[in-house]
Amino acid sequence: MPDRVRKGLPESRVDAQEYSHFMAGSIIIIYYKYTLIADPAAFVAWLRLQCEEIGIFGRMLVAHEGINGSVEGTPAQITEYETRLRTQTFCDLADVWFKSSPGTGHAFKKLKVKVRREIVATGLPTAADVDPNLQTGQHIAAAELHDWITRGEEFEIIDMRNEYEYNVGHFAGSHNSTMANFRDLIAITPKFDNLKTKKVLTVCTYGVRCEKASAYLQQQGFQDVYQLHGGIGTYMKAYPGQDFQGSLYVFDDRMTEQFTPDYVKVGKCFVCAATSERFGNCANHDCHKQLIICESCGVEPVWCTAECRQ
Repeated sequence: MPDRVRKGLPESRVDAQEYSHFMAGSIIIIYYKYTLIADPAAFVAWLRLQCEEIGIFGRMLVAHEGINGSVEGTPAQITEYETRLRTQTFCDLADVWFKSSPGTGHAFKKLKVKVRREIVATGLPTAADVDPNLQTGQHIAAAELHDWITRGEEFEIIDMRNEYEYNVGHFAGSHNSTMANFRDLIAITPKFDNLKTKKVLTVCTYGVRCEKASAYLQQQGFQDVYQLHGGIGTYMKAYPGQDFQGSLYVFDDRMTEQFTPDYVKVGKCFVCAATSERFGNCANHDCHKQLIICESCGVEPVWCTAECRQ
């Protein structure tokens, strides 16, 4: 993150006090950083070795532009993993922010560490790509967003997650991007042209997508663009049950996470519209689109369109 947007934001690390909440079980950490990695393949090999030595599973994507990862382990395993990442010499991760949540002990079934062109696929051609170290929307902390909402500040939230993520939980009054995946960024941006002169806040799960989405909006002429530092999950931790409605979709076997038992479910079954947070897939294996499908409707195959059913 550029130094110009660091001022006033929380220190980018997880401390022992935060871990104390999870000492009885496993921890899941999610992290990313846009930082130059000269040899992604070598770094991937090193990461795989460290995870195997420590005995943890998870997913990590590595590119020349940086790293995007999530792993699960005991508090001791996670502390060791973080220490090794902070002190390795492939890239600068000394200040990376590890965002933690309670684990289940089986959130990841295996270890996946891969080299990619991008740490989150945007679909942007190289010429139109963005470097968040050079251009990105201004970061605001969860406390500042909460203040905006409390004061009735005039601004628009564009949710830069996939539609199925939005359907199970979202900020009240936010705009659904309707993306099937983040590669739809170019296609969906024109639908928000009417917001180009307004104050716009981009949000996503834990921040990695908004680094590029906010910069792309700036490239397309949006004049006042912000992003939520640490993402929706960080806001939900700070203000559980407030402003964000429903559950947060996550990309591991938990499927969703919440930070309070006192929340209102907003997910609706694709088939019968009953309240549900149970995810399934379109029965067409060439499609496999994620859908909210309640227990009752899930006993039979569900197709997302008539075309998929044929």
